[in-house]
Amino acid sequence: MLIFLHKKRIEIITFSILLTVLILAFTLEPVNQMLAGYKNILISPSVLLTDYLLVGGLAATLFNVFVTIFVNLVLLKFLKVKITGSVFACLLTIAGFSFFGKNFFNALPMYLGVYFYTLATKTHYKDHIPVILLSSGISPVVSFLIFGLGLPLGWGIVIGISVGILIGFILPGFNVYTLKFHQGYNLYNTGFSMGVISMFITGILGSFNLIIPRGTEVDNSYHSQLLIAIMILSSIFIILAFIDNPKVLKKYHMILKESGKLVTDFVEIGGKDATILNIGIMGLLCIVLIKVINIQISGPVMGAVLTVLGFSALGKHPLNSIPVMLGAIIAIEITPYEWTIGTTLSVLFVTGLAPIAGKFGIIAGIIAGFIHLLVTPLALDFQGGFDLYNNGFAAGFVAAVLVPVFNTLKKSKNHIRLKE
Repeated sequence: MLIFLHKKRIEIITFSILLTVLILAFTLEPVNQMLAGYKNILISPSVLLTDYLLVGGLAATLFNVFVTIFVNLVLLKFLKVKITGSVFACLLTIAGFSFFGKNFFNALPMYLGVYFYTLATKTHYKDHIPVILLSSGISPVVSFLIFGLGLPLGWGIVIGISVGILIGFILPGFNVYTLKFHQGYNLYNTGFSMGVISMFITGILGSFNLIIPRGTEVDNSYHSQLLIAIMILSSIFIILAFIDNPKVLKKYHMILKESGKLVTDFVEIGGKDATILNIGIMGLLCIVLIKVINIQISGPVMGAVLTVLGFSALGKHPLNSIPVMLGAIIAIEITPYEWTIGTTLSVLFVTGLAPIAGKFGIIAGIIAGFIHLLVTPLALDFQGGFDLYNNGFAAGFVAAVLVPVFNTLKKSKNHIRLKE
């Protein structure tokens, strides 16, 4: 029995957290009020940035997190997929974006589209799990076409679902090629793929003079509760790591020495215990950042933090994340940019470029983070707000430009050393 519990530790943690979220959703507000808020979430156009805390309230948002994650866990169970570092990163990213932009309704058409892709290519559905799970990052397209264009509901549903299925069909094949574009130095590769697709959709809608409204208002009134939740979650991961292995720190260095370049699964490299420790430590790093900069936690910020925690199983650790974060902060301080919800999110999501610091060093990481913050607003204008992973879209371009430069400099430096 104890051996079974040890092997199922990740699953037990996941379901325990999910059950806690469900209980909170039903206890924070009257059920009818919570369900009314959830309905508002489902019929929201959901274009970036749509803070579900503002749209439906905390209880409804937590219920959305529960339903969205539960649907994905059922899918994983049905397909008999193990929770690897990659899958864990996807699940926490989904949980994070369920605070702003994702719900089970607007995600399902993309999942169906990927299924049709597997039928056409005669591949197995479970072989595309990371793309399937992350495909919901472009789900606002479905919501916007149904609820945001002002079309009759019937036509909106037909068009929205059809476009979602088409995107899901395109995404798996396209995702393979975009990985070559940035050579794996952008952890949010699917975000880059969807940004390109979103750019085409935005261009088509723009040709018909259809305006895509982008929200900027967020709800910070739940800051204290969400900060405490992050603290508790991070502490649980750290405590469980030491319970699992009191000597886990001796294994942790195996993770810290990795660059984090895709695909670096920390579960395979350092084990579950060291990976869980890294997740907890990265959570504490986010808390320090929130307190030092005085960031107010809204739905999008909570989503960003959970994404950082998720990818702490797939590429991110303190040594490669801090330099790029620092670069983004410096960019805000010495340029006309100010601390807004957009720049705040960039400071957290810039960790998608952490492999650059991991491979080429601290200075390279700072430069990447600096440039990323300047490019991100332009990326949003290009893709129109349909790609929730806008920072992943921007990071793809930053990595594609900088990595060849850093590679050349590194080779030149090594050549000079050989001569000496």
